[in-house]
Amino acid sequence: MPLHEHLILPGRDGSDIEAQHYRTRINNTFIMFAMACFACFLLFDYFQVPSAWQALWVGRLIIFLCCLLCILQLRRGDAYADRILLAGAIPANLFFCFGAALIPDALTLTLWNLSFSTCMLIAMPAWLVWGWRYQLASSLPLILCYVPIYVWLSPLSLTTLAGAGGAYILGTLFIAPALAHARASTFHRTIRLQRTLEARNLELHDMNQRLLTQQNELEYRANHDLLTGLPNRRFGFDFLERMLAESTSTRQCMSILFVDVDRLKHVNDSFGHAEGDRLIQLVARSVAQAAGEDGLACRLGGDEFLVVMPGACDMASQQATTQLMRHLQEQRLEQQIPFPVEVSIGRVTHDPVLQGDVDVDDLIHIADDRMYRQKRARRRAMAGANDPQA
Repeated sequence: MPLHEHLILPGRDGSDIEAQHYRTRINNTFIMFAMACFACFLLFDYFQVPSAWQALWVGRLIIFLCCLLCILQLRRGDAYADRILLAGAIPANLFFCFGAALIPDALTLTLWNLSFSTCMLIAMPAWLVWGWRYQLASSLPLILCYVPIYVWLSPLSLTTLAGAGGAYILGTLFIAPALAHARASTFHRTIRLQRTLEARNLELHDMNQRLLTQQNELEYRANHDLLTGLPNRRFGFDFLERMLAESTSTRQCMSILFVDVDRLKHVNDSFGHAEGDRLIQLVARSVAQAAGEDGLACRLGGDEFLVVMPGACDMASQQATTQLMRHLQEQRLEQQIPFPVEVSIGRVTHDPVLQGDVDVDDLIHIADDRMYRQKRARRRAMAGANDPQA
C-alpha cells in the first residue's frame, strides 16, 4: 500500500475533502510558526557556531524553501503536498544531525537541540495530522545517520552526544508517532460521529419535508374542492367576510355572484354522473375566469358556486355575468357537450356609502333569492314555450 494512503485523515472512508481542508489549515498555520522560530535561530548559528555558520545558514535556507513550497502546494490543493512535507521533514532531520556534529562543546549542542525541539513542538499539531507511518518515515534519516555522522564529524564523545541529542531523537522516534496514532484514532471517531450526525440530520430533513408535504396536502384538501380545484365553502366565506370588512372600511363597492347549475340532476340521470362531473368542472372554469385576478370563485357544494369580486361596481358585476355566460357556451361548443349548459345567477352589488353595513349572511341571502327568482322565471318561460295554448 502506498505511503500516502496511511495518512491519519480518513481518506479511505469517503471524507477526502474534509481531511484535505483540515490538513491544509493545520499544516499552514503551525508550519509558518515553526518557520518563524526556525529563522530566529540564525543568530544562534552566527554567534555560537562561528566556524560553520555559513553552512548552517545554507541548510536552514533549504529547509525554509521546502516548507514554503509545501505551504504553496497545500493551498493549491495539490494531492502530493503531504509528500512534499515529508520531503521537507527528511532534510530537517539530516540538518539536525550535520549541524550537531559541527558543534564543538556540549552546552552549545544542548542549545542546538533545544532550538530544534522548540520548532518541533510548535509544528507538532501539523505533525499530528500525519499518520504514524509518515512520522516514522520522516525520522528514518535521524535513526540511520545520527550515530555515524557524530562518530565521523563530531569532536565530542558518544556519551555527550547521546545525552545532548537523546531527547530530540526520543521525541522524534516515539513520542510524535504515538501522539499521531492517538490523534488518528480521535479524528477517525470524530469524522464517523460527524457523518452519523449528518446522516441523521438528512433523515430528519427528509422526514420534515414529507411531513410538510402531507401538511400542505391536508391543508389543501381542507380548503379546496377536489373535483373542481376551487376553494371550498369555508374558504370562500372567510374570503367574503374579509372583503366585506375591507369594503366597509374603505367605503368601496364589492359584488358577488351566486351561481347555480340548472338541471344537474337531469344530466346525472340521463347521461351519467361522469357527465355531471364534467358539467360541474366546466362551470368551475367559467366562474374562476369571471372572478378575475383580485376576486375569488369557490364551490359552495353540489351545484352551487360563489364569485366574490372586491371593488366591483354594478356595471362591472354585470359585465362579469355576461362574460361568464359567454364562456360557458364557448366551452360547451369546444368540448362538444351533448346537452344544454345553463346556470342561474343571483347578482348583488354592495355599496357601503348608500346601503350602510351588512353582514355576509345578508349578502348571501339576497344573492340566493335573486338566483331562485331567475331560475323560476326561466322555468315559467320554458313551460310557456311548451304550452301549445300559450
